[in-house]
Amino acid sequence: MTRIADRIIIVDDEKRMCDSLSRLLADDGYEVETFQHSPQAAEAIRSRKVDLVVTDIKMPQLDGIGLLGIVKEVDEEIPVILMTGYAALDSAVEAVARGAYDYLMKPIEFAQFQMAVRRALDKRNSALDRRHLLERLKIATMLQERRINELNALYEAGKSIGSTANLKELLRQIVVLASSVTEAQVGSIMLLDDNAETLTIEAAIGLEPSVVTRTRLPVGTSIAGHVAKTGQPLMIEDVESHEQFRRINRERYGAASLLCAPLLIKGRVIGVINMANKHNNEAFTENDLKLLTTFASQAAVAVDDANQFEKNRRRLVEFEILHEVTGELPQIESLNQFRSILTAKLGRVFPTDWGLWFDWEPNSNTLVLGGASGADNIPLTDSGGIDLEKINRESISLTNVELDSLDFDDIAEVSALLSEKLAAHDQFPDPKVAFMAVPILKYGEPAHVFCIGADSEHPYTDDDISLAKLVISQAALLFEKEKSLLNSTRLLTMGNMISEISHDLRKPLTSIKGGLQIIKQRWPQVQEADLMKMVDDEIHRMNELVRELVDFSNPKKYVTEKVDLRLLVKRASELVSPDMHKSRVEFQSHFDHADWDLIVNRNQIMEALLNLFINAIDAMPDGGTLSVRGLIERPEHKKVNYLALKIIDTGVGIKKENLSKVFDRYYTSKETGTGLGLAVVERILSAHNGTLTVTSDDGEGATFTLYFPYEH
Repeated sequence: MTRIADRIIIVDDEKRMCDSLSRLLADDGYEVETFQHSPQAAEAIRSRKVDLVVTDIKMPQLDGIGLLGIVKEVDEEIPVILMTGYAALDSAVEAVARGAYDYLMKPIEFAQFQMAVRRALDKRNSALDRRHLLERLKIATMLQERRINELNALYEAGKSIGSTANLKELLRQIVVLASSVTEAQVGSIMLLDDNAETLTIEAAIGLEPSVVTRTRLPVGTSIAGHVAKTGQPLMIEDVESHEQFRRINRERYGAASLLCAPLLIKGRVIGVINMANKHNNEAFTENDLKLLTTFASQAAVAVDDANQFEKNRRRLVEFEILHEVTGELPQIESLNQFRSILTAKLGRVFPTDWGLWFDWEPNSNTLVLGGASGADNIPLTDSGGIDLEKINRESISLTNVELDSLDFDDIAEVSALLSEKLAAHDQFPDPKVAFMAVPILKYGEPAHVFCIGADSEHPYTDDDISLAKLVISQAALLFEKEKSLLNSTRLLTMGNMISEISHDLRKPLTSIKGGLQIIKQRWPQVQEADLMKMVDDEIHRMNELVRELVDFSNPKKYVTEKVDLRLLVKRASELVSPDMHKSRVEFQSHFDHADWDLIVNRNQIMEALLNLFINAIDAMPDGGTLSVRGLIERPEHKKVNYLALKIIDTGVGIKKENLSKVFDRYYTSKETGTGLGLAVVERILSAHNGTLTVTSDDGEGATFTLYFPYEH
């Protein structure tokens, strides 16, 4: 590198002296400037680069000693050579004391002068080299200290990952460390939501709490959203003057330099880390961006590890809850208790303040409220609670359009629909943020819906929903199995009891019946008495009761054969013809063109038809019409067609609240009924891989539909 020529200022009130010395030094390659007036020389020394000053001592206005003082004020290490024609010891001592490099007598010996100049400049250059070296060492030391600070910050961040269990605290520590090494006054870590659509601030410094809580940035908008979308780090020297982002971030950052780096895990963006407003309003550097990218990697690892830990914890909780529910099932005595236990168990994983249990009625496309747990915790109405009676009274009806488009496997879709429906009942004035509706399927068909909610500003996550779906569905399955096992045990016990009771009942019934026949033979006139008819009817009813109990508790082994269903319907109508005639009931039937030959158990199907015919006749005490309609039809929520027998009456109908109970064992609305008839019919249809449905409006008759698998 070519060295710049040394610059020398010569000051002497004699022009001839200035010119001769200037020519001498210029010939030696120096850059020389001369002054006859010392104040002008002083101004040049203050404003220009100077390596050496040569000045006479005796000058008007400002002498050489005064000029020496000015030089030392500008730079202590600039050498000064004083010249004088009036040498005196006092002046020489003062010159040396004030820092003069040399003291020359006039007339000047040029050889001596040249040597003095070279020595002075050598000293000056040595001083400059030393100064430059010290500055380089100082900068190197500063950079080294900064690098050490960076490494320490990275070490602390890495150590925090292994020692801090709380994710929010860990992210806060990373923001603090990153801001300290990048000298940023504002910093934040933002994470994407489960749908990777919105960024929220999880840890920050230098931001107002209100900004932290309300900030929701869609991916693709603003600086952070842009980085989250592209996955590439970004450095902006001045946000305010930036073409793309100045209006978006002006309110938050003002005119400031800004850094943003993505949090990447296996190439997938899970969030971003931001740094803004560098100390002293300086701009961030590429090294700052590189360092922040390293911190972003640390934060991404922390978030991923925390998420994995949370997933493992949740999985463990799943097993714990299922294990606990399995152990508690034998002690659960009611469905309401089961719901309460589920709500409490799920509350250990995510906020769960209350639950609503709905039973699905496929015949009427309605959800009927079965009960609630934690209903007092629902601050929905002015009175502070939920009006369960209103929901139960009005139920929740789904239109055919809603039902056709609804996927019961999609919890988000079901939750959105039910939230809207509940709001329509004035129970949810504002849709709850934390709300989910979990359908419970039975044999692939919807059976119940369990709604869960909490007074929380954060919605349930996908992991929350997955956990709830698993726990609720598995627990419901276990509960159903436990109930079935309990019912089987009860039925087995009941069957044994019925066998003994029926054996004991048949003897007195036979004796009573025989006694009545003897009385009728001896006194024929009593046959027309109302009392005798009543006794005869009651004996017949008691015989039927015993037969139904025996048939239900000890089902016969199925023997199947090919049978034309139309013939079975005709035969069943003939058997109940006297009852229809007595009740003034008209019978009619119509069958669409189809193959009505099916492989069934003749006796069981006949029993099912007789049960339904007799129920229909009983429902029309003042007369009416009993119709049988045969057609090909697809049941609700089935994907194939079935052969359908619709048994339609114009009777009193079934109340809405009783529709869900008509197939329950031992349920009956008749004073003398056993409650086994329709349960037997449903069991017979299930055994034939079919299904049984009912539709009815109170006072407008009922329609029972028997669906048989259709081979075509």
